[in-house]
Amino acid sequence: MIDYLSKNFIEKVVSMIKANTQPALGCTEPVAVAFTSAVVSKYFKWELESLRIAVSKNIFKNGKSVIVPGTKQAGLDLAGALGFFGGDSDKEFMVLEDINEEDVNKAVGFIERDKVEQFMVEDVPDVYVKCTAEGEGHKVVAITANGHVSLKSVNVDDKPIFAKDEVASALDSIDGLKTLNLSQMREIVEKVDMEDIGFIKKGIERNILAAKEGLSKNYGLGVGKTIQGLVNRGKLELDIARKARMMTAAAADMRMGGGNCEVITSGGSGNQGIGVMVTTAMVGREFGVDEQKITRAAFFGDLMNSYVKLYAGKLSGMCGCAIGAGIGAAAGVTWMLGGTDEEIAGACNNMFANITGMICDGAKDTCSLKLATSAEESVIAALLALDGCVVRPGIGIVGRDVEETIKNVGMLSKKGFNKVDDTIIEIIGG
Repeated sequence: MIDYLSKNFIEKVVSMIKANTQPALGCTEPVAVAFTSAVVSKYFKWELESLRIAVSKNIFKNGKSVIVPGTKQAGLDLAGALGFFGGDSDKEFMVLEDINEEDVNKAVGFIERDKVEQFMVEDVPDVYVKCTAEGEGHKVVAITANGHVSLKSVNVDDKPIFAKDEVASALDSIDGLKTLNLSQMREIVEKVDMEDIGFIKKGIERNILAAKEGLSKNYGLGVGKTIQGLVNRGKLELDIARKARMMTAAAADMRMGGGNCEVITSGGSGNQGIGVMVTTAMVGREFGVDEQKITRAAFFGDLMNSYVKLYAGKLSGMCGCAIGAGIGAAAGVTWMLGGTDEEIAGACNNMFANITGMICDGAKDTCSLKLATSAEESVIAALLALDGCVVRPGIGIVGRDVEETIKNVGMLSKKGFNKVDDTIIEIIGG
């Protein structure tokens, strides 16, 4: 039996969360393409004649319409070309941090000359990118799989230069994580050394800065800023749940609108990092909770988000903000406000009973609407649970306990929404 409160196991949990809680510039699906292409560029020493980009359907769906940072344009072809001409793969999620106008012009010009080909491939992991550069009779191929910046292999002229053994994703790397229940995860949250989760506190502050940036200018769909205007004109009241909606929407507006302000991810997703951290912090500060407890609550949220993804997948046909980050925020907020294990589980089940089934139809400016809904509902779900209002067990997708509910949602994601994904791709032009 695993000693889940041992120093060694808790360190592994923290390491897992930290690996998936990183600074990111732009949507992480185009970033995965830019990263892989930047790796290719590092090894390609000749005049580039063509660039081919093969991606999983989830990468395609989430990267098709979202703005690439610093360009005001969308497209995986652009992300790939830009990664090749101006990206720095050593910066991983921040691969496009240093691009300039010259890099953008090179990338756009290369695409306009029909030098970039992109297509989807089947029977690959949810997160999969293969970039192939050719020129002057030479070829470099790089593959990223199972994680947005998890490099799997590099071949130069069909000779392996780098290869990583096929391993599970970072979320699956801890033996026994799936055997944990909510109560045990809560105990880990309460025992972990604050010094070891200092990265969470930094993440909270950076994501709140991203939200403030989103409120200050016109980005993306402008959901957050519009809500702020409605409040200022007296058409909406700003209670704590709606404040979570406004702030998370503003950060997503900025991010999905191509802003150059980094955000901190949760489970490898920037929007989900916003959903967990900003929501938890807004509620905690509203209720006068001390910063250490807020940090632990956000850590709890990240852990729950990652736990759900073990079953539902890193990317799926359902919105990860709804079934992942929203669940994490509900759990973190409920615990932070003094909730029992039963109330924490009830808050999570309230969320699952409510907005499970929210589709993911690709990353784009309207993601701010879905993130904002998930954030506000997570606060309401937590407050309902704390006031004794929770859904009954064994009804619909809600299981006999929250762990069974999560397994049910995982089954729904993999067996049901896999087909939905194909239809969505057909609709959006795959």
